[in-house]
Amino acid sequence: MVKFCLQCKNAFWGGLHCPICKDEVLLLDAAQPENQKYLTELNIDVRPKYYARSSMLLTCFGFIMALPLGAFVFLRGMSSSGNVGLWSGIGIATVVIISWGSWYLSRKLFDKQMVKVEDTKELQLD
Repeated sequence: MVKFCLQCKNAFWGGLHCPICKDEVLLLDAAQPENQKYLTELNIDVRPKYYARSSMLLTCFGFIMALPLGAFVFLRGMSSSGNVGLWSGIGIATVVIISWGSWYLSRKLFDKQMVKVEDTKELQLD
């Protein structure tokens, strides 16, 4: 969960106190309705973190599903005919196309979502 400090205006992934500030400043949870009013005052934008996470999940899903699907195409083709070269080429092409396609779609999704983010705030990409 994203928490933020009102004193130094930074966002953190969890914790109780701000690790940057010297005194024990409590971090506020960004998801709670009573803290939503402070989000406009912050000089950071945490939306790129969430957009990058959704893109990474799409890419990971594509890479994970590409190999079993390519193996299925290869084995299914081998069971119907004995042409190893043809079906291994089609299986490898299936893996490459699905992997590259998921990466390409996740990049497009990330770029489309980042259009909504203003450039006036410091993007938190760490």
